[in-house]
Amino acid sequence: MQADPQDIRRAAGIFKALSHPSRLKIVCLLFDGRCRTQKELVQELSWPQSTTARHLARLQDKGLVKSQRNGAEVQLELGSHVTKQIMAAVCQWVHPETGEQFAGNYGRLLNQEVE
Repeated sequence: MQADPQDIRRAAGIFKALSHPSRLKIVCLLFDGRCRTQKELVQELSWPQSTTARHLARLQDKGLVKSQRNGAEVQLELGSHVTKQIMAAVCQWVHPETGEQFAGNYGRLLNQEVE
């Protein structure tokens, strides 16, 4: 089966968004499942608001991060369980010696979400 060129371009765009160390750091921060506001991310990362907003916009455009308005604040979280699966696979690849432990923790996290 031959891959659809549009699908290839879309996948490349997702990996390109994740390839920037700053955007990858944002996704790693959100991996714990806790929603954060942009202001909280600015504080945690010690980056200017404009830099954080620019990287978040790219991640949101690719569906890796989603936002939800909660009163006056906008809560940010990972875009889907697929984003978590990608990050789990990357962490397992980068840290093969702890990958099994990480995958187990990730599996428990997924099971909590399903219940």
